[in-house]
Amino acid sequence: MDRWAAHPGLRGNAEVMRVSASMLDRTERDCADFAAAKARTGLWPRVRERRRYAPWEDFPLGLVQRALDAVEFDGADPDEAVDEVIAQNRSPVHPGAAVWVRYACRAFRQAAEWIADELEAEGVELVPERLPRVVQSASGTASAVELRMLTAWGRWYGSRDGTVREFRRLRLSRTRQAAAPSDQAIAFVAAAGRRAVGNLYRDAPVEVTDDEDAPARIRVVEVALVADVRPQVLVDAAPDEVRRRYQEEIRPLAQAVTVGGARRPGSDCAECKLRASCEDLPNVPGLLGLNDRGTHRRTWSVTTGRHYVVCPARAHLRDLRLPPETLLNEGSSVRRGVVVHHWLEAAHGRGRPCSPDDLPDPGSGDMGPAAGLMSPEEYAEARPYLLAHLAVCPLAGPGRVTDVAAEPTVAVFDPDADVLVVAHPDLLRRVDGRLVYREQKTTVRELPAGTPAELFEQIPQLALAALLIAHGVFGEPAGTVELEVMTPQTAEVRTFAAEDPEVLRAARRQITEMVRPWHRDTEFPATPGPWCERCPTARWCPAPRTPAPLRDDSPIEVDGVLIDPRTGEILDSPGVLTPRAAAVSASLDSPAPDPDDDLPF
Repeated sequence: MDRWAAHPGLRGNAEVMRVSASMLDRTERDCADFAAAKARTGLWPRVRERRRYAPWEDFPLGLVQRALDAVEFDGADPDEAVDEVIAQNRSPVHPGAAVWVRYACRAFRQAAEWIADELEAEGVELVPERLPRVVQSASGTASAVELRMLTAWGRWYGSRDGTVREFRRLRLSRTRQAAAPSDQAIAFVAAAGRRAVGNLYRDAPVEVTDDEDAPARIRVVEVALVADVRPQVLVDAAPDEVRRRYQEEIRPLAQAVTVGGARRPGSDCAECKLRASCEDLPNVPGLLGLNDRGTHRRTWSVTTGRHYVVCPARAHLRDLRLPPETLLNEGSSVRRGVVVHHWLEAAHGRGRPCSPDDLPDPGSGDMGPAAGLMSPEEYAEARPYLLAHLAVCPLAGPGRVTDVAAEPTVAVFDPDADVLVVAHPDLLRRVDGRLVYREQKTTVRELPAGTPAELFEQIPQLALAALLIAHGVFGEPAGTVELEVMTPQTAEVRTFAAEDPEVLRAARRQITEMVRPWHRDTEFPATPGPWCERCPTARWCPAPRTPAPLRDDSPIEVDGVLIDPRTGEILDSPGVLTPRAAAVSASLDSPAPDPDDDLPF
C-alpha cells in the first residue's frame, strides 16, 4: 500500500503526482519526503493553517519571465517591459531586485541573439511558444485514478515547421560544468509533452492540445543570466534517443521522487507540507525570544543575521538568491579558512582522530587527504593551521567519543516567531555521552577574550549553539559549546556549558537582538558604508557606494574599529566591538560558504 495514501499528517488525494524536472537533481543531503509530499499536489497538511505570503516580491526570476513574455509575444521595448512588470506587480519589488531584473533580461536577450546566430548558420529559425509542455498519463479503475505529470519551468521555442523544439533553462549564475538528470527529463518533456492550454500548476489533469507536426530534433539550452556568458547546449538529439535515455536512466529517478525516503531537516522545512507532523524537525517555541510571528514564515541563520546587521538590503538581496559577486572570497585568508574547513570536514568524516601522517610535507609531492580538496599552494598555506589542530582534534579525546557528525545541517522551528532556524555546526559529537557542539576558526589573532556576551557578539554561532542545546534540540538540555581557534603556531579551545545561566542569558540576548529588527522589516533599506566595496550584492544595490580607501590594503573603520578589508582581521579596537563592527569583520572573514546560499538553479 502506498504509505502516502493514509499518511497521518496529511489529507486529500494521494494519487495526483506532479514532478518538476528540477526535482530530479536533489541529492542525499536533501529531504526525500519533502520532495515526495510536494509532488503529490492533492495532499495537504491535516492541521489547517492560513498561509501568509511575503509582503514583497520574493521570486524576481518570475518578473524576468513576465518581462520577456511582453518582449517576445507583444513586441514591447525591453526596458519599458521591465518598468511595466515592476510597476504592476502585486507585491512591492525591492529596488535592488529591480536592478537585477533589468540586468537579467538584457543578459537573456544577448544569449538569445547568440543562439539565433548559431542556428541561422544551420538554416534553423526558432520562434517563442506561449504554451508550455507537459507529459501526463492517467490510469486506474472507476473508483481510483492515478495521474502523473512531468513538467519543466523555463522558456519554450520551436521552428515554424515543428521539426525543432527547444527549451531554455534559466540559470541565475554561470552555466554548470556537469550534466544533471533534469537535463534529460526536460528533453523528454520537449519530445513527448503536449502543449498545456490549462493551468500547468493548478489543473489536474491539465487541458492540452496536440502539435500538428512531430519533431525531428530536441534541444535543451542553458542560459546564464550573466552578461557575456555564452549559452550552453545541454541536449541536442533525436526524439527517439531522448525517449530511450529517459526510460532507461531518468524514469526510475522520477518514480523515486514520488516514493520519498530519508528525512533531512533543513531549509526545505519552511515550505514542507509535513512540517507540523514531522518528528524529525524539532519544534521549539520561544527559541528566538520573540513575542510575535512577524510578517510571514521565514528562514533565519546566523549568516542572515550577520549580513542584516551590516546592511538590511544586503541580507534581503541574499535571501532573494540574487547572484553574488565573487570578490567577497578573493582574499587569501578567506580562501584559507574555506580549505581548512573542507579538510577538517573530510578528515573528521572518517570518524578517527587527525594525525601527523595526514599532513605530509608540501615538498614531498604528497598532499594526503588534501588531494582533490585544494591546490598545492593552498595546502602549503593551510598546513600550519592543520598541524596546530592536531593537538586539539575533537576526535582524540579525552573521553569516549561517539555520534560524530561533521558539518551537519540542523533545522529547528520556532512557532512563536514562525521562523525556521538553520545552523551548520562544524562538528557535533558526544564525549562520554555529553553533547559537544564545536565551531572552528582560523586566524592570525590570539583567541578572542572576554565574557561570554563579548565573545558571542563576535561569533554569534556560539550563542545559537548554546540556545539549541539548552532547548533540548539534541536531547537533554545540557551540553558543551566549543570554540576552536587555529593560528599558524597553536590551537586553543574555549568551552561553555550551555546550561550555565550566565551563558544562557548572554546567548538569548545576542540572538534575540540580532533577529528582532529583521523579523519585522519590510523595506530593507541600504546602509552604505566602507563595507560596500566587499559586498557580494553591491552590483544590484541602487544606493551609492561609499568611496573605497585610497589603497587596496588600507583598513576600513567601522564604529571606531579598524578592520583589514581583505581578511576581516581586527587591526585596532578601542574596546568592545559594536554589533556592526563584529558583523563586518565576520562577513569579510567568513570561514566557509553557507550551504543554504547555494543557488537553486
